[in-house]
Amino acid sequence: MAGKKIANGQVESVLGKLLDGGDYLVMGFEKDGSTIRHRVFKDRLENMSPTNHVFALNGGLYLRRLFSKGAKIVLVLRPCEIRSYIELVKLSQVEAENIIAVSVDCSGTISSKADDIPVNVEFDVLAEDPGRARFACANCRERRGVVGDAGIRRDANGQYWALQYTEKGGKFLSLIEAPEEEVATQMAIAPGERGAPFQVDMAEFAKDFAKCIMCMNCRDMCPVCYCVDCVFNGDEYLPKGDALFNKIFRSGSTDMPRGKELFHLIRMFHVSQTCVGCGACEEACPQGIPLTKYFKGISERLQGMFSYMSGRASEEQIPFVTFLEDELKDAED
Repeated sequence: MAGKKIANGQVESVLGKLLDGGDYLVMGFEKDGSTIRHRVFKDRLENMSPTNHVFALNGGLYLRRLFSKGAKIVLVLRPCEIRSYIELVKLSQVEAENIIAVSVDCSGTISSKADDIPVNVEFDVLAEDPGRARFACANCRERRGVVGDAGIRRDANGQYWALQYTEKGGKFLSLIEAPEEEVATQMAIAPGERGAPFQVDMAEFAKDFAKCIMCMNCRDMCPVCYCVDCVFNGDEYLPKGDALFNKIFRSGSTDMPRGKELFHLIRMFHVSQTCVGCGACEEACPQGIPLTKYFKGISERLQGMFSYMSGRASEEQIPFVTFLEDELKDAED
């Protein structure tokens, strides 16, 4: 496969050319002292970092809020964030026409709630300190920058490469002043393999979710949980006032908060085919519930039944919106 070698500062130079035109915004990461965070850049780039070894939330959530019809945006984000963008396009939440999505090889991340987070931008979590990697990253199936319109990849010698995947990605590469050449065959990051087994035992589920306080942070921080009118904002599933009072009189004593198991089970079903396994839900949980081992496990098993990976390719349709005769004939119970 052909690509272009990236010299130091060249990515920032390319993005700066797009900003100079005044039409584009760039969403990526900014390094500010010892902190790296999402930032939307306009006019000029300041302290941009193409990578971020700290995870606070998935940038797809910010993209949902930022998107406006006709807006021109360049995304330079982790693969899981670009995959969530692709799913949001399929779900008609954003339009891809004026967005250039560039995925960057990810070396794993540390929770933003962790202590003593390394300040080195190039810190390779899974290689240098795998014990501190988030569960989602340690078990990620796709940390390579191979999704979206273009990718920024690192070979085994530490050289960065820019690769084109779509026509829009070609516009990004055309601004890099370097000849195209054959990309190195050995990359620093290989396709991921699932490590620890995911949890599906209902007894363990009840034990883990007993701590839930129904803050719904997991729902609100999920990049692909987008419904404006969530069923859990009404009284049918989570009654309050007279509705809750009457239900208790009819059904008897009840735990509080009421309905938390139902909330999580319905949410698992709701995002099962579009979940990218980023672990933003777990990062947002104030109770430390290991949400990823449930949500990621369920979603990967279900997606596997349809030979589907969320956000892998824009042309792959979400299974729930397609129908193929006998498509589940070989599925296991």
